[in-house]
Formats: sequence, structure tokens, C-alpha cells
Amino acid sequence: MKHNSGLYIILAFIALLLPVSGKSQKVIPDTTSILIGGHLKVTIELETEKGSLVEWPVLEDTISKSIEIISKNKADTVNSGNNKLLISQIITVTSFDTGFIVFPPLNFKLKGISGEIADLKSEPFLLEIKNVQVDTAKDIKDIKPVLNAPYTLRDFLPWILLAAAIGLLGALLWFFIRNRKRNKPFIKLPSKPQKPPHTIAIEMLEELKNEQLWQKGQVKEYYTRLTDILREFFEKRFGVNAAEMTSDEILFAMKDHLVEASLMNDLKKLLLLSDLAKFAKGQPIGSENELSMTYAKTIVLNSSVAPSINDNGNGSSEEVSENKNTVIE
Repeated sequence: MKHNSGLYIILAFIALLLPVSGKSQKVIPDTTSILIGGHLKVTIELETEKGSLVEWPVLEDTISKSIEIISKNKADTVNSGNNKLLISQIITVTSFDTGFIVFPPLNFKLKGISGEIADLKSEPFLLEIKNVQVDTAKDIKDIKPVLNAPYTLRDFLPWILLAAAIGLLGALLWFFIRNRKRNKPFIKLPSKPQKPPHTIAIEMLEELKNEQLWQKGQVKEYYTRLTDILREFFEKRFGVNAAEMTSDEILFAMKDHLVEASLMNDLKKLLLLSDLAKFAKGQPIGSENELSMTYAKTIVLNSSVAPSINDNGNGSSEEVSENKNTVIE
């Protein structure tokens, strides 16, 4: 048993000494001598068995304090045959220190398919960073000429916005001057559609009725409001300046507009009761007050715009009057 245990220990020690899945790791520069501030491409390679886990070197902004990374390509993996994979990455570096500089080893960590773990390092190499040869007999000049950056939309955007603003202000000024010469408003707001005169009059009559003035003893106020509604209706509907007319003048002016005798008769009765209540200090009875409201509504409804015939011969109208014999109460 002791003999076998010793054999196992020897075999385990030999296994640790054997290489793991990573066969080779290389860091290959395209040159080992560059000018200060020049670019150097370095290829990093690692060959390993398929199925192995690889921890790639961490490459940030610098390799060392003297070597800076300018750019990094993505690591690429290709099949190299014999169950092997070749992982490679190209980086571009530069240095601003002159003289000989050591490119340090890069660390790789591998875990083989059988579970063994190994830390591998690439071989370091020496870089020569050359200084610029200065001819003291000539004038001082830059190492490289000044590069002209290409123009982008951001460079022209402020000028484009300024031109657009000037154009907009010019257009607004032109519209303002033109409309002012034509005596037109600068901005014409859409007007609200006006209600027809008979609709306004009916609404005002209903409001007056709901106030119940004559029921509260305000008979004179009731008839004043009632006749004022009719006067305003006659002015808007027929263009008759009834607000400045007496009752007789209103009857004379409306005889050409209220062609039906019944309407003229209703208007005459209404104006008579109104004059009695306002000037003769009369006191119409309740039924007469109600009848006066009926007279007013009948006159309004039967004086609205009558239907007209359109080009197709079909009857149409903006405002269709109620039945002439209808009385709303």
C-alpha cells in the first residue's frame, strides 16, 4: 500500500509539470522601432484546445506607464486543426518616451477540459522609440502638419438656424405690412357662428317667462322687457330701427313685413297692452299677460327665414320656420 501511495504522489507531481491545454502564447509586434508618437501594431495570439476556458489579458488605456493603447480590435477565434483553437487580437500602441522600452509580458489564465488551471505569460520584448532628428540649421516646425478636421452639420447648424429665423421674421414683417396696407388684421381669428335672430328672441322670451315678473307684481318691467325683445328682433331680422319708434311707428313699419293680418293683429294687441301697462298705469289681468307672451312668440316664429329652393329643386333652408299656426306657451 505504501509503495502504491508513493507512485500516486509521483504521478500527480508529473501531471502538474505537464503543460495544460494552452500550447503557446505570443505577442508579435509589426516592428520594434518607431518614431516618438508613432503607431505600433501588436498581435496577441494564444493556441488552446477546444473546450478550454480562457481568461484574456485585461487591456485598458495603457500597457505600462510608457506605452499607451490607441485602439483595440475584437478578439478573433479560428480553428487551427487537431482540435485546437487560435485566439488572436490586434492592438495599436504608441509611446512618447524616447529610448529603449520593455513591452511587458501579458498574463493568460487557462482552465483545461480536465479541470487543470495554469497561468501563462507571453515573452517580453524591447521597443526602441526614436526621437525626431532636428536640423538646427533650419527653422522649428511641427513633427507632423496640422490636420484639417472635416466639417460636420453641427458646424453649420447655428448659421442654418440664424438664416431660418431671419427668413421667418422677414416673412412675418411682409405679411404685417401687406395686411396693414389693405386694412386687414394681421391674424384673422375664426368668428363664432351667430345664432339666427328668431333663435335669440325665443331664448330671451323663455328667460323672461321663467323670471315670472308679472306674477311678482312687476307688470311694467315685464312689458318693457317683452317689447324690447321684439324691437331687437325686428331690427336684426328686418333692419327696422324699432328701438327708436313708438308703437304706432312700429305698426306702420312692420305692415310690409308681417303680411298676414293675424300677425299684425297680434302685434297691435301686444303693443296696446304694453302701452297700457307702461304709460296709462293700467293693470292687465293675468290671462292678458300670458296672452302677450303668446303673441310675441307667434310673431317671432312666423317671421323666421322661409325655406328656399336649391339648384337641384330640393327644399333647403338655413333657418326653417315653425308652422305658422303653431303657438308656443
